[in-house]
Amino acid sequence: MPMFHFPLPLAWLGFIAALPLGIAAPLNIAHAQNFVPLKDSVPSISTTGVASTEVAPDIAIISLGVDTERPKAADAARDNARAAQAIVGEIKAQGIEAKDIKTLSVTLSPDYDGVSDDNGRVAKRALRGYIAHNSLSVRVREIEKAGALAGQLMDKGANSFDSIAFDYTQKEAKYEALRGDAVRDALRKANSYVNGLGLKLGRVLEIATQAPYPANGPMAPKMLGAAKREAAAVPVEPGVETLRTEVQVTWELAQ
Repeated sequence: MPMFHFPLPLAWLGFIAALPLGIAAPLNIAHAQNFVPLKDSVPSISTTGVASTEVAPDIAIISLGVDTERPKAADAARDNARAAQAIVGEIKAQGIEAKDIKTLSVTLSPDYDGVSDDNGRVAKRALRGYIAHNSLSVRVREIEKAGALAGQLMDKGANSFDSIAFDYTQKEAKYEALRGDAVRDALRKANSYVNGLGLKLGRVLEIATQAPYPANGPMAPKMLGAAKREAAAVPVEPGVETLRTEVQVTWELAQ
């Protein structure tokens, strides 16, 4: 929906411009003391342009990890580190570069069993052991290999599969093309309004952009139990994502 702005009738603007210098000077001083943006001081119109396109992701980002529970903290930490190292070794063996492997978290925490009283309330907690967790993010630049890699990593000891997200190369170039389309859309809308009023578009007074964003989010997290550690490939279907951007352009109105 367009926004028209008329701070003063056009006839009044012409009257002020024609005032003698001695009268106009105080007006200029007052304007300097109370600065008003140009778009708020002249008749203007603002329209929002929108552009979108569908892209097929060519990168997969897999987030997975390994949980290890042992009676002793040192054993849990040691065995978890070994399992995590085996997973990292498998990732690198599949041709994934070190820059595409990122540790997300490393934790070690006690695990308790609750002891209930006759009324079913937890009366005390008994230490059962310790749980060590290591989670990783892997960027797979050959997306068709993502499912097979996930299966291989679970076979190597990964027992939690937290999420999978998708990305695409040349993202900024795609958004740059969309911004141009969005500006043209805003111009088309502005002309459709002013032409019916007998007005014309003048100078561009402001261009306000919004952060671009994909319309589709990543897949929801899903946990996989230890029983699903066979090396079968995990089905991965990236589909398409819709990139969308908006821009608001403000023009001066002219007769």
